[in-house]
Amino acid sequence: MKALFLSLFLAVCFWQGAAAREFTAEEKADLQAQIMRFETALKQGDFSVITDSVPPKVLQHIATTAGITLEQLRSAMQKQIALTSVKFLDAKLDTDNATYNEAPDGTSYVLVPSRSLIESQGQKIEVKSTVLALMDEGKWYLPRIDDARQINLLREVYPFVTTIEFPTRTVTPVE
Repeated sequence: MKALFLSLFLAVCFWQGAAAREFTAEEKADLQAQIMRFETALKQGDFSVITDSVPPKVLQHIATTAGITLEQLRSAMQKQIALTSVKFLDAKLDTDNATYNEAPDGTSYVLVPSRSLIESQGQKIEVKSTVLALMDEGKWYLPRIDDARQINLLREVYPFVTTIEFPTRTVTPVE
């Protein structure tokens, strides 16, 4: 009987830890504002807003690993983004179809479907993917999750990310 009670208790604790909570109207409004800033920054090529969407803990981890200061890292990131030949013609993050979650450690995160129309070397390309929005110290961030390296980096800083399965992104040439 004790074993049955303990099993039921642990099952309830596990279920409660994994259950999504209701996000407040303020949290959703803050996320929407961050997404709007990000979409606008992509279209206008505002690299400072784009680099500010990376969580500070991730930036610090990269800087420490590379043996450079945060200022040097931010400068290098902005220069690298500026050198890219990709131009965002349109970017839309679909918050109406976003999935709101809370990690077992209490971190709030949202998976937001996105669609971008980009131009690279004269070719227009439609990219459909998912954007990860995560809250850290009361602020929403939109770290990149375009490839395995970026996801692995996030997993080092935010271990809960290992539990997230990201949908595959699609890239389609547009005529």
